[in-house]
Parts: sequence; C-alpha cells; structure tokens
Amino acid sequence: MICQLTSFKKVASLLLATFASFFSFSQEAENLFHKEYSKLSFVFQPSILKKSDAWNRDGSNYPNMKFTNDFSYQFGVYYNFAQSGNFNFKTGLIAKEFIPKFDLNVSDNDIGYGIDYLLTQFDPYNQFVISIPFKTDYYLKLSNKVNITFGVGLNLNLITGTNEDVITKIYVEDFNGNSKDIFYSKSEGQNSINFSSEISIGAQYKTKFALFDLSLFINNSIAPDYVSGQYQIYNLENSPDKTGEFLIRNNFYGISLNVAPKKGWLKKK
Repeated sequence: MICQLTSFKKVASLLLATFASFFSFSQEAENLFHKEYSKLSFVFQPSILKKSDAWNRDGSNYPNMKFTNDFSYQFGVYYNFAQSGNFNFKTGLIAKEFIPKFDLNVSDNDIGYGIDYLLTQFDPYNQFVISIPFKTDYYLKLSNKVNITFGVGLNLNLITGTNEDVITKIYVEDFNGNSKDIFYSKSEGQNSINFSSEISIGAQYKTKFALFDLSLFINNSIAPDYVSGQYQIYNLENSPDKTGEFLIRNNFYGISLNVAPKKGWLKKK
C-alpha cells in the first residue's frame, strides 16, 4: 500500500511539473512584457523597395521603361499594448524611404550621337511613407533564451508629397550642345493614403539588458496603388516610337531588428 501511494505521488508530481512547464511556455508574451521588458521597442529595418511595373502597350520589350529594386532605410518605434498567452499585439510608427527608380532601356545606337549614355536611376517620385502598423505576433518558446516568432499585420500608410501631376522628361545632348527629347511620362493624382499587409518570421533572444527580435518580413500594398501613369519613348534613330503605362506600389521586403529594453530603463538609479 505504501509503495502504491509513493508511486501515485511521483506520477502526480510529474504531471504537475509538466502542467507548470506547459503553462509557462503558453504565457510567453505575457511573461516578457508584463515582467521583464519595456512595452516600448525600437525598430530598424533595412529593406528593399520591390520594383514596380511598366509595360509597352504593344507588348514589346524594347525600347522600354524598367523599374528597379531599390534600397530603403526604415526606422521607428513599436508599442506592445496587449498580450494574451503567446500572442503579442502592437502598434507604432515606422518611417520608410520610398524612392521608386527606373532605367530607360534605349541603346546608344538608337540615340545616334555616338556617345555612351547612362540612362539609369531616374527618381521623380522621391517620397517617404509614414506607416502605422497593427500587428499580431505569436511566440514559440524554444528555451529560456530563445523564441521563434510569427507575425501578421495591417499597415495604414501615409505617403508624403503633393497630389499634383508629375511630369518627367528625359533628353540627351551631344558634344556640340545639340539635344533632343527621347522620353516623356505623366501621372495624375498620387494617392497619399493606402493600406498594406505584412507577414514575418524570426527569432527573439533574451538578455539582461534588452529583448532582441530579428525577423524577415514582406510588406505588400493592398489598395489603392500609389500612382499610375503613361509614358512615351520617341525620336530614336532605328526603333519606332513606343507608348506604355506604369504602376507604382509601395511593396517592401527586408530584415527587421526590434529592440525592447529592460523594464525601468528610463528610470534613474
């Protein structure tokens, strides 16, 4: 009888320890921001602005306008305002460099001046995006120091600049000062507000100074698009004139470093 009672106590202790461990693992977000780290965190996320779309109306590929992938500095703050179990809910303010650039795909032979031209990196739409994110993260605890994180979110984007028409002209010049226009584009009424979705995956590392979160993220515009427009390529030596259209979106992907200091970091010791 004593042996059976001892065995029952061991099993009960094991079950209790297992339950306590599971409960601790399932409360990770609450433990982090209620007990250890500040609800305010700082974000730096070097990113790539994905190339926008441009196409000739007749379906041809030359000569044409070609957007490029471009680097974007992004930084800001998050406020982790609510936690439930392993879920963290946050909002904040992120500033994003938004400079969609394009190249003009026209050969020197088609220009006809006998000069090598560099018709690249034109940036008539040089803006900033102020993004207000609403994001949910799920924390999967791997150890006392490391969590895996999964995130989904929606962003309200405020795009700087005016709502006026943007006209871009490109001309080339020879050694004698002779010049000719070869490109013209126009867009009307850029949208200053739009929405985008975001997904992320990463890892957290806990230290006695701060919580470090390094994640890969993709942010895609939902609606409306930033701007659409039309272009013309003309006055070429060997190729016919082309007309086309373009569509610019604020789509990004990159790495996000999020740092939440230890609680009480602003208080004087």
